[in-house]
Amino acid sequence: MNFDHILFIASTDCFGEKLFSERSAAEWVEIKRITREQTLALMGDNSDYYYDSDFSQERINKTKNALFQRLSALMEGNSILGKFSELDSISNKQISTKRPHPLRLIKDVSSQLYWLNTNDFQVKVCDALLDAAIQAQSLGLPLDAETYLDWHEIHALWEQASSDWDCFIKSITRDVPDGLCAIFNDLHNSPLSLRHLYSWKKGLPTVQFLTLIRAIEDEAFLQMDKTNPDHALLVRAAMKQFHQ
Repeated sequence: MNFDHILFIASTDCFGEKLFSERSAAEWVEIKRITREQTLALMGDNSDYYYDSDFSQERINKTKNALFQRLSALMEGNSILGKFSELDSISNKQISTKRPHPLRLIKDVSSQLYWLNTNDFQVKVCDALLDAAIQAQSLGLPLDAETYLDWHEIHALWEQASSDWDCFIKSITRDVPDGLCAIFNDLHNSPLSLRHLYSWKKGLPTVQFLTLIRAIEDEAFLQMDKTNPDHALLVRAAMKQFHQ
């Protein structure tokens, strides 16, 4: 898996809408428009077969940076970039082999705060933060609230996809017909998903939600900075999606 696959999946009608279900309809339209334009730029004018592409890390990084630059210009660009950063951290093998993983650390800090296990926190645990955590508990929200899709559901989504664009993506990846299904499964059903935080966003007043988010982000950043400073900023990048 590389960033190209995230780009392809984000551009599809069948998978992209599932992966970005938290975004508004207008934002989803813009995500599709930009990811499709960047896909065409990657493929070039004369190529209809992805596996003839340049797979150098330099080219892949160039594609990712171009996408991020265009997304950042959107009204909710920073928030959308946060979701792409989360997906990139899930897929990046160089990150996944390190301990702790930045997304796992975010989830661990979320769990500690959810259960009010904050004795070792480096951030200040004020009354407003405790009140927000107690409110989250009172909602009865499961920490690992995920919307899992099993393999048969994922495969059916892909097999039944019939839009012109989805058929184009199928055609350029035709020699590995289930490849994007497997990658979508890894992204959507990842135990590193931060989807539980969207459940909190939906159920909590904005002030309380942002109080939780800032504390979780700052605590996870401080802990990561001690153990793996090279990846500490990945905490900030992924958490952008929850700021308003």
